Amino acid sequence: MNGPRTMATVLTRPVVALAFLAALSSTCPAAQVQPRYYAHPAVHDAHGVIAPWYKGQNGPCDYRLRIAAETLKRYPWVLPPAAPVAAPHFIFNGHWKIAPDGTITPVPINDWDNGDLGQRAAYILSGMVDYYRYTGDPAAIAIMTIQADAILDHACTPKTHPWPEFPISVPVKGKPYGQADPRGMIQLDIVAEIGLPLLRAYQVTGNVRWLAAAKHWADLLAAKRDRTPGKAPWGRYANPENVTWPDRQQTGGVVFLLEFFDELIRLGYTGQGNAIIAARDAGRAYLRDALLPAWTVNDTWGRNYWDWNDNVQAENVTEFAARYMIDHPDAFPNWRNDVRNILGLFLNHTGVDPASAGEVYSGAWAFPESCGCCGRSLWYGPMELAPVWAQYGVAAGSPWAREVARRMQILATYDGHDTGVSEDNLDGGFVVNADWFKIAHPMALKHMLAMIAWMPEEFAPAREDHIVRSTGVVSAVKYNRDNLWYWTFDAPTPTIDVLRLNFLPSRVYPATGGQDLERRDTLDANGYTVKPLGRGDYLVTVRHDGLNGVGASGPGPEQNTDCRGIAFTGFWVTTTSQPPEPSARWTEKAGATATFTFTGNRVLLLGQPRTDGGLAEVHIDGVKQIVGIDCWNPGSDTFDRRGSVLYYRNGLSAGRHVLKIVALGKGNPRSGGACVYIEGAAWSDATGESGASAGEGPTDTQRMVFGYTGRDDLKDSAGNLWRPGTEWVVRLGAGGDSVAKSWWTTPTTGPIAGTSDPDLYRYGIHAREFVVNVTVGPGKYHARLKFAAGRKLDTSRDGMTIAINGKTVVRKLDVAATAGGPDRAVDLVFDDIEPRNGVIDLRFTGGDATAKPPGEAFVQAIEVGPGPGGKGAAPVSVASQSPVEKGR
Repeated sequence: MNGPRTMATVLTRPVVALAFLAALSSTCPAAQVQPRYYAHPAVHDAHGVIAPWYKGQNGPCDYRLRIAAETLKRYPWVLPPAAPVAAPHFIFNGHWKIAPDGTITPVPINDWDNGDLGQRAAYILSGMVDYYRYTGDPAAIAIMTIQADAILDHACTPKTHPWPEFPISVPVKGKPYGQADPRGMIQLDIVAEIGLPLLRAYQVTGNVRWLAAAKHWADLLAAKRDRTPGKAPWGRYANPENVTWPDRQQTGGVVFLLEFFDELIRLGYTGQGNAIIAARDAGRAYLRDALLPAWTVNDTWGRNYWDWNDNVQAENVTEFAARYMIDHPDAFPNWRNDVRNILGLFLNHTGVDPASAGEVYSGAWAFPESCGCCGRSLWYGPMELAPVWAQYGVAAGSPWAREVARRMQILATYDGHDTGVSEDNLDGGFVVNADWFKIAHPMALKHMLAMIAWMPEEFAPAREDHIVRSTGVVSAVKYNRDNLWYWTFDAPTPTIDVLRLNFLPSRVYPATGGQDLERRDTLDANGYTVKPLGRGDYLVTVRHDGLNGVGASGPGPEQNTDCRGIAFTGFWVTTTSQPPEPSARWTEKAGATATFTFTGNRVLLLGQPRTDGGLAEVHIDGVKQIVGIDCWNPGSDTFDRRGSVLYYRNGLSAGRHVLKIVALGKGNPRSGGACVYIEGAAWSDATGESGASAGEGPTDTQRMVFGYTGRDDLKDSAGNLWRPGTEWVVRLGAGGDSVAKSWWTTPTTGPIAGTSDPDLYRYGIHAREFVVNVTVGPGKYHARLKFAAGRKLDTSRDGMTIAINGKTVVRKLDVAATAGGPDRAVDLVFDDIEPRNGVIDLRFTGGDATAKPPGEAFVQAIEVGPGPGGKGAAPVSVASQSPVEKGR
């Protein structure tokens, strides 16, 4: 969320009254189930876990990213003199209003509200680079060009500035829709956040101006770093004197700089005297030696949002830090533990506010952006972090992480409407998305593409062809019948791409000629692997070191036609081409139509974007679509874009459909003409199912030790590993620090009797009430709860109550009496537990709430696993000092 805010004011957005009151209640159940989430009624699978509301075979993520892209493509433009150049309003203004019918109205903004310009540009550039790879839609190239040029032309410092020709990444001074004022905040992590996708956009288009700018920014960052041993290499700002809050240090935001430097290094630019490598290494050392040892500190993974100090863990820094360590395992050998710990910690840190009530809903985690923001807007945090959970699940081979990601992202896709309206309030309605365009759509586009990239089996569209992931930037791609052809900017060792195809390749080959690539079992050399997905779909992974261009061909279900299969009315010009290029038609006349009738569930219109490209309406089955076609291309491109996907629509009902294009006889304000250039169409009636609703969850044993801040798991005497317990919620109030207030991070030092594993009982968590949520698959489980009444606790004063899945299993537990004395280990074991909505939730409630201090609950460690859990103690109550009733 953006806009002026403080801890006291960020939670004043409207929420649904009943849900708000329920959230404030300290007795609300864990693992909540609501009849509605965001924009749609809840749908559950056979196990009560959230399932997609959207039923099109392209799946919920593809649906949501298409809506985001279409909203960007149809945004109204601003013209000079209201702006320095003609561009969609979102280039200059992050505020908007959208009507229920999808009508977009830009909203006037003040200087302060202009401050999201840098983050907005970063999301737009990132999303459009990946959207082009995924769809081949040349509109992405047009949008990234306008956005990149706007930053360089209107949001950089003058040559005389101490940081010359450098992005004013948070331009809260200067005129909106004009030149940014260098007295605005020059936030360095956001500069790098812009620089990284600017480099990737350069690799799509070949625009060397963008490369030169990024090199210059990196040179300045490298030259101006702080070389003091033990200090952060960079502060948060280039101009701290212009920042209103006093604390301006850089913490986890350093990772944005590291990604930026690494991309330049990959492209072969290392700076004068390898200064960029030295800066990158200094940043890595700061991450490794200063930040990771302090991984539980709230602001270690914060300080990125531009409009407040943001000195708490935030979802965007968490995303970048986790992803960076996964991507660089050689530099961070403990990444498996560190990433898992940091991702889980975010759930604990953000669950503190009762007004947000972040926790598990229908089996899926939903949470705000931080512990201090933003009410019931529990949408964009999960949407952003789900792909990182998925990437971790792939890299670490963790079914648990993949299932957390799957559920999280399915719930996040409940926000969208066909019209572009996005409801981010968990209970329906708006908190953020009615005002801030960046979050409503550019952010969604980026993260839905990332989710498909890491879980293509579950989330890529069924019976379609897509490049879902690539280690290089895809500069050109053509999605043709029975053939996919693409080109990556470079192909160093190793270059690996992941394709989801609706055909089994008969050939995978270098696009420039040469010997076909070999099908292999493992990709230890150039070649490809094939994983059948059922119903004719395949996951094909290609390694092509040194080969920029790749093609894959084979018999697929699409049908296609050139212009001979399309009915044209009005004035059209026929162009003739040499074989194998087909003839094409173009028009500049308003009212000229092209009509194509097909039987299927998806259709693509193919054509050529041009510098004189024009606009056209799109009608499907007689209904004018909310987004049309813009055939304009900026013209600085290095590739022939003939055969591009000018328009696509999937998720249609099976049967006969009519696609009609109506030329408008005009172009956008930047185009040199009105030419609509059509080459043909492709369509398919193949049916399949998205795998998004096919998950169930992990069934192995999960062991958690609470309050433990070590980066290595604890090993017990049987050789079992116990991870730091982070997937739990305590309500402390907005801005509360769960670690500082509820973790016993300093271990007890005295003897712990009655156990061969005393370290499992030396830490713990404590609060008036808290709940632990364990994500599991179907089955019957045990829960072993570990306690030790150390720290001079008087557990006879008031006991704790324990409930599992909403059922009380122990009342007024006296831990010391149950163990036979203080500083003695004791375990309670509960068997035959069946998950509720895909989780096992364990709620701990303290005793006398009127006592001073109020009674607290606590626990040291928990094991949840399949089958019986072995012998446990008989609980003893506070009141009777006799065994208490233990329910199952």
